[in-house]
Amino acid sequence: MKWPVVNDIPRFSAVDGYWGEMSRQEARELLEDARSGSWIKAVHDHFPAGDMNISILDLQRAAWLPLLGLGRDAVALDVGSGLGAITHSLARSLGEVYSVEAVPERIEFTQVRLQQEGLNNVRLIQASALNLPFLEESFDLIVVNGVLEWVGEWNWKGDPADVQLKFLMGLNKLLRKDGVVVVGIENRFGYNNFLGAMDHSGMPYTSLMPRRLATFWLRKHSTPHHRTTLNSGREYRTYTYSARGYRKLLMKAGFSSMSFYWADPGYNQPYKLIPISERRLIQRHLWDLLDHPGPRKSTHLKMAVKRFAAKLPMIPWVIPDYVIFARKAGADETKLELWLQKQLNAGAGVGRSESGPQTGVVFDLQTRPFASNQVLRLWKPAQSCEIAFAKVDVRVDEPTNYSSSEYSNLDTINKMLSAAPERSVCVPKLIGSLTQGNTYYFLETAARGVQFSRRIRRPRYFSNFRRVKKDFARVIRASVDLSQRLAALSNVRKVDSTWYKIPREPEWPQGLATDIARMRYFTSGDKGGWVQHGDFTVENIILDPAGDRIEVIDWGDMAGGFPPLYDVFSLILSSGYVRRSRNRYDLSNNYEYRKASFSDLFFSGEGLGPIMAELVTDACGALNVPAQLIPALLLEFLIIRINYYRTRGGSGSGFEQDHPTLLKVFAEESHRPIFGLYPLASAGGVGSTPRVRTFL
Repeated sequence: MKWPVVNDIPRFSAVDGYWGEMSRQEARELLEDARSGSWIKAVHDHFPAGDMNISILDLQRAAWLPLLGLGRDAVALDVGSGLGAITHSLARSLGEVYSVEAVPERIEFTQVRLQQEGLNNVRLIQASALNLPFLEESFDLIVVNGVLEWVGEWNWKGDPADVQLKFLMGLNKLLRKDGVVVVGIENRFGYNNFLGAMDHSGMPYTSLMPRRLATFWLRKHSTPHHRTTLNSGREYRTYTYSARGYRKLLMKAGFSSMSFYWADPGYNQPYKLIPISERRLIQRHLWDLLDHPGPRKSTHLKMAVKRFAAKLPMIPWVIPDYVIFARKAGADETKLELWLQKQLNAGAGVGRSESGPQTGVVFDLQTRPFASNQVLRLWKPAQSCEIAFAKVDVRVDEPTNYSSSEYSNLDTINKMLSAAPERSVCVPKLIGSLTQGNTYYFLETAARGVQFSRRIRRPRYFSNFRRVKKDFARVIRASVDLSQRLAALSNVRKVDSTWYKIPREPEWPQGLATDIARMRYFTSGDKGGWVQHGDFTVENIILDPAGDRIEVIDWGDMAGGFPPLYDVFSLILSSGYVRRSRNRYDLSNNYEYRKASFSDLFFSGEGLGPIMAELVTDACGALNVPAQLIPALLLEFLIIRINYYRTRGGSGSGFEQDHPTLLKVFAEESHRPIFGLYPLASAGGVGSTPRVRTFL
């Protein structure tokens, strides 16, 4: 049988129907706009923000790839590749990628994006996922992300579970002996489904029902939509399962070993991957989500109930989304796993005092939207502790990346600190590095202690100002100590010169940029910049509960050319504090919450504001910085932070959108002094310094 090749794409299937997250007309318009200009601009024009924008653009949809340890000799297959985000990501790291999609508008959009990105190691094929035109044992990696649940819709001749089993058996045959299938899919009994999340059927709760009841319910109540246009009979065929159900299905298909990860916030945005076998890690992550600062409707009682629920043994059974690694019989440890075991068993600076071989180590992963790097945590279940971290970078036509910069910075800082007989600050120690194609792994020791963010986000932490004052004084002392020591470094990269430029925002009123320029510290370029950590946040500070030692992690942003107090302001803003006197429940979203936090921290004479005034004033004295420069230095911090986030392509924290607003608030609040003490009118100039009690 002969099959046509149209626009350099072999067409093994002719599809009359359409399915997808948008209508067919919208898909065709997106494709035409991508062809006539930039594919990235076309996505932004059609989807300015939200999940669709991220789903198409973010290469971290394949954030799980570093866990597999594959090199440039690997061959991958992306089944049901959609608009090509995962295919695009795989092509940057692996030798050859086959991208299969049945819908022509989708595969042709992927062709446009790859051509414009200059990636030529991808073979595009229009074919059905149920009839893949490949030889057995062809692939090291097969990806079925958001596909397995739909294959029952594509073959109406049998039970959906049988169709899924046959599909997985076919993938098993295509996989090489040491290969892996990666499945991204929902949990049938995820807690979000009990809360009314929309199922693939287009209706809530159907995944929780017996299959026949779900079909009856669909026929009585559902209306067709663009994701179910093939389902004219409205039969429930989009089967999902529990972890136990997926394990049984995969074993029937011939896979011998499976690893399950909780993908949060979802398998299409797998920014956190946590092994479901480690209830302690799941519990910690749930607490981090519950305790993260932001608008809340929950009372203290409801929050206490949620925190208690996170402790329950059944929590791993009800997480919403999985990423599953399924391997064939006889699969050996990867090169990455063997290297990590060798490094840990050598005892080279492992962050705990265990003796003997390091066995039984599991991994979790974290990253952020549009990042170029990931962090792997090596966790020892027997002792419920992390023993090391691996920072991962993918280099594509770039001389340096974040993690390699961090590795170099850590080496410099360790040498500097080793010459100091007494110090209150320490940093992780380097263990080793590994190169897999253009993927780089940098292994370092785990910090010992309590993450400062976890301490300050415990319930009612900010109700005790005496405790708050003590903790923040300790951390700001560490910042002062670091600033003094970093001043001795000479061979440090400089911040990008564009970071000093005042951003132009279309919604700003006329004359605002002029007002900002008048108040600046870096007015004529005659003031030297300081070497700073660059991301000195509550997440990157580790407190030793047994002493005064503080460990500072994540050194990839260290550079020269920052304004004084940059790290101090970064620390304060990252606390996310909002005064109790404000009705925080009226803050409708995270955006409004962060505006309120900025105002309460830097413009308030109540709550935490006076405490921060004392701390920052004392830091100025220790660093020989005139305190009347505080407004100008805060202004520089905001300007640089805006450009920092834009250069890095967003952080996922929301601050990349918020900082321009915070800068506008700063300029418009000229009648309110910083910390209630330092007038904005004196920014950059000379004024009197208020007398503030010193306790640093």
